[in-house]
Amino acid sequence: MQLGIGLGIWFGVFLALGAGRAAAEPPPPPPTDAPPPQPSPESRKTREFNIAPLVGGNSDIGAGIGQISNVSGLGPGIEPYRWQLESSGFISFLPHDGGVVVPLQDYFVAFHLPDLGAHHVRFDVRASYTLEKTLLFYGIGNASKVPAGGPSDDTEFGRLHPALSIQGRVPVYRDVYVNAGSVTSYNRLDVPATSILASYATQGPADARPFIGPFTAHTTEVLALGVQYDTRDHEIDTRNGQFHAAQVRYSPKIGSALPYGYERVTLIARVYRGVTDRVTLSARLVGDVVLGDAPFYELARYEETPAIGGINAVRGVPAYRYYGKVKAFGNLEARSDLFGFHLFGKKLKLGAAAFFDAGRTWTELLHAHPDLDGTGVGLKYGIGGGLRLQQGATFVLRADLAYSPDARPVGAYFTANQIF
Repeated sequence: MQLGIGLGIWFGVFLALGAGRAAAEPPPPPPTDAPPPQPSPESRKTREFNIAPLVGGNSDIGAGIGQISNVSGLGPGIEPYRWQLESSGFISFLPHDGGVVVPLQDYFVAFHLPDLGAHHVRFDVRASYTLEKTLLFYGIGNASKVPAGGPSDDTEFGRLHPALSIQGRVPVYRDVYVNAGSVTSYNRLDVPATSILASYATQGPADARPFIGPFTAHTTEVLALGVQYDTRDHEIDTRNGQFHAAQVRYSPKIGSALPYGYERVTLIARVYRGVTDRVTLSARLVGDVVLGDAPFYELARYEETPAIGGINAVRGVPAYRYYGKVKAFGNLEARSDLFGFHLFGKKLKLGAAAFFDAGRTWTELLHAHPDLDGTGVGLKYGIGGGLRLQQGATFVLRADLAYSPDARPVGAYFTANQIF
């Protein structure tokens, strides 16, 4: 009953935010003798460059430094840009046993063409290199427990995963699009023999051991096909509209070259409503199901990013905290513009946000595992707020603080782009 009430609230919010507004009266035409409007200096720009330092970290990855930047080609009447080259680099350091370890290295470069050719094809390519040494594993299921004494070396494992992603999108009817893509990644795991993950593979619960495969290095090739409905008024600074997506991903098993064969179905609904000139309410619902023989780390992810935790899902909950083949979560966020200003000749806008994120995971679809998932609602949540700094027309930085019962003691995040 409590779960039904919770879902009812989420869908009620969606109905309220998604309800159409009455059509506004068109503005009166300007007087015939009025001089033609002159383009602003911002609209005359043909290129925009943004860069910001990244300084931060948390108890899992230590303190880190890096940068995130983009350069975009602009044009009059083009939203949000003609093309964009984006890059980021981040490295962190953590004191350990009298020395220093490097828990995280994350680098990527991405190129975006949002409107290519007569058929308005969108094209995105992204190359990345990520080395994570302190990923968490406490067990499979929504009811997994933090070991007595808290996190330690035995709760961690490492993963190296360089990847290449190629994505395309083409309009098929009005605001409906078909998208397709491919993600190729090489994965090398570092699982200490004394870790919980290593012991879980042989001594864990009998119904959970099948989800923990071998820890040998491997490659995965994921092919994706989906459909999108997109009526957003702006891709970067969205005030009104909807953006919904359904996607099926398929990873073929081909001998030792591609040892994992599985499917993933992801449904995402997003709604945005500007309630005043400065305040926007936004909501997102995500459902993700994995079928088949997937690498165990995919049970903690959706769309190549952590789910039920981390920077892009349920803030406040540590990333890679909960593992399961089925995940559902939602986000409610209120964003408000505070004021605009210029710095070093660049137009900036400062904003604030308040949010509530919640969700949970299940071990697998159509098979109950009360010993792993528990028998109650089991909702994991985070609540908090943050700041948003928009630079020019194409770059947004967000800094969030989130409280969660799973946090230690709070989650802190600093990255580019809105969460959705």
